[in-house]
Amino acid sequence: MGTEMNAVLRPEFPRPDFVRNEWSPLNGTWQFSFDQPVFDRSITVPFCYQSTMSTIGETEDHDVVWYRREFLVEAERLTGKRLLLKFGAVDSEASVWINGVYAGGHAGGYTSFELDITELVKEGINEVTVKAVDDTNSDKPRGKQTWTGEKFGCWYTPVTGIWQSVWLEYAGACYLKRVKATPQLSDLTALCEVFVSCDEEVEAEVTAYLENGNVFLCRQTIPCRHGYGKLSLAFPDYDIRRGELLWTPEEPNLITLIVKITGKDGCADEVAAYFGMRSIEWENGIISLNGSPYYQRLVLDQGYWPESILTPPSDEAIQEDIRLTKAMGFNGARKHQKIEDPRYYYWADKMGLLVWGELPSAYEFNDNAMEASSRELMEFVKRDYNHPCIVTWVPVNESWGVRSIRGNLQQQNYCRMLTYLLKAMDPVRLVSANDGWEQVSDTDICALHDYALFPQTEKKYDDMENVLKTYCESRRLFAEGNSYQGQPVILTEYGGIAFEGDGAEGSWGYYGRVKDEEQFLGILEPITEFLIRSGHFNGFCYTQLTDVMQEVNGLLTEDRKPKVSIERLHDVFAKRIY
Repeated sequence: MGTEMNAVLRPEFPRPDFVRNEWSPLNGTWQFSFDQPVFDRSITVPFCYQSTMSTIGETEDHDVVWYRREFLVEAERLTGKRLLLKFGAVDSEASVWINGVYAGGHAGGYTSFELDITELVKEGINEVTVKAVDDTNSDKPRGKQTWTGEKFGCWYTPVTGIWQSVWLEYAGACYLKRVKATPQLSDLTALCEVFVSCDEEVEAEVTAYLENGNVFLCRQTIPCRHGYGKLSLAFPDYDIRRGELLWTPEEPNLITLIVKITGKDGCADEVAAYFGMRSIEWENGIISLNGSPYYQRLVLDQGYWPESILTPPSDEAIQEDIRLTKAMGFNGARKHQKIEDPRYYYWADKMGLLVWGELPSAYEFNDNAMEASSRELMEFVKRDYNHPCIVTWVPVNESWGVRSIRGNLQQQNYCRMLTYLLKAMDPVRLVSANDGWEQVSDTDICALHDYALFPQTEKKYDDMENVLKTYCESRRLFAEGNSYQGQPVILTEYGGIAFEGDGAEGSWGYYGRVKDEEQFLGILEPITEFLIRSGHFNGFCYTQLTDVMQEVNGLLTEDRKPKVSIERLHDVFAKRIY
C-alpha cells in the first residue's frame, strides 16, 4: 500500500502538551483483517472497526484484529535522531512489528505508549504491523464497553484495536521522555521535573512564557543525571494582577515551557510543554480553587459519538462539546468511565473547563483486575499530569468491580490503595475514592448519587447529619468501619431525565419520562436551585451531556442537538448561590 494516496483524518498533533516539531501522522487508511493477518480489508485509523467512520461499522465481537501500513523514512531526517512510533490508545493489548521484526507491545486499552524503532527501520519505505487483542474478560478496565456481546443497561458497543492517533516523532539521540510541572501557589513557583532517555549527564534549559510565548517569565538550567533532573521555577510576583498568571475556568491562563536538552557529541532535543498555575484544596468541608471557595457545576460526559464511538470524530467536535457545556452554565465535566483523548484536556485547558478524570472500571475483583487497573491509573496520571483542567481523580465508581466493598476489608483496602497511589503521584488534586456510595473514610470528597431527588423529596436532606451516617438514595454512603470526616459534599450524579418519544424501544432514562420542556424544567429547576442554595453541597454533576445509544437522558441528542433551550438551561445551572 503506497503512502501517497493515504488521506489523513484527525491530522492535528495528538499531544499538544508535549510537542516536537518533527513528526509525521500515520492516521488514514491501513490494511486490516479480523482474526488472522490476511489483510483482506481496509480501515480508517484512528477509528475502531465497530464505528462507521472506520469504513467498516460491524459490531460482532472479534478477540483479535490486525493492522498493516507502509511509511516513509528519509535518511536526512533520521541522521543523529531517534525515531519514535507513538500510539494514542489501542484497546486492549497491542503487539507491534516493524519490517517483520517485533518492536514491542503494550497492555491497557485507554493509555498511550511509544516504541523506539530507530534500529528497525531503513531508508525509504518501511512497514508497521499491529496485532490488537481485545477479549471480553471483565477483570480489566473496560469502562462502558459491554462484555456480554450486546448492549445492556448503561453499557454500550465495545471499542477494539486502534482508537486514537498513531504518529512518528524524530527525537534527539538522547531525548526528552516527560516534563512534569507541579505548581506551588504559596510562593509562585513550580517544581519542574525532567525525564530523559539516557543515563549520561545532560543539561536541560527550561524557558517559561505566559500567553503562548508572548510574555517571558523565567529561564533556568537543570542538570540531569541518570535520566532525571529537577528544580523550582520562580515566577515574577504579579501582586494584585495574579489573575494574569493563575489558571481558572474564567481566566484560563497557561504557562508554556520550552525545554531543550544538550549533552556530549551534539546530543540535543527540544519539546514545548505547558501547565497551569492553580490549586484545588479542601478545608472545613469547603473546596477552594486558588484559595477561594469554588462551587462546581459539572455535567456527566461519557465522550461517545454515534459515528465514531469513543474516538472524537474531529478536533472541532471536541471544541463544540466544551462550548455547549459552558453555554449551558456548567463550569466543569466529569468524564465518566473514560480516559479521554489528550486533545479534550487540551481544549478544556484552553477554553476553561474543570474536568474530573475517572478510571474506567473493571467488573471482576481479582489480582488481574487490581494489577491492570493500577497500571492504567498510573499511566493516566503520568500522561495527563500537567493539564490544569483536571482537578479530581475518580479511581472507583459506584463500587463497580468491588461489589462487596461495603463489608469486605480487602476491597476497601484496594480502594484505599488506589486513593493513596493517586495522592503519592499527584499532591495537587483531589480524589473521590468510590464515587457515589460505600465510600472509604480516606476520600477527599463525599460524593452522593441520587436520581430520586425531586422537588417533593428535597426534605430528605433536612437532616444532613443522618444522611451522611446512613443512606442517600438506596445505598449506604460509607462502607462498614468508615465514616464521614468533614469532607466537601457534592451530588455527583442526579437528574437523568428522559423525554417521551426519545430513542427506540428499550431506551431509557431514570424514573420515567417527561412530555415536554416545561415539565422537564419543572423538575430540574427547583432541585438544582436547592443544590445551589441549600448550603449542604459544594457542587453538583447533572446526568448527562448527551444521549448515548440506548440511554436517552441527555441534555443533547447523540448528534448534539439541544432538547431544551440552551439559554433556559444556563439560567438553571449557572444560578448564583446568593
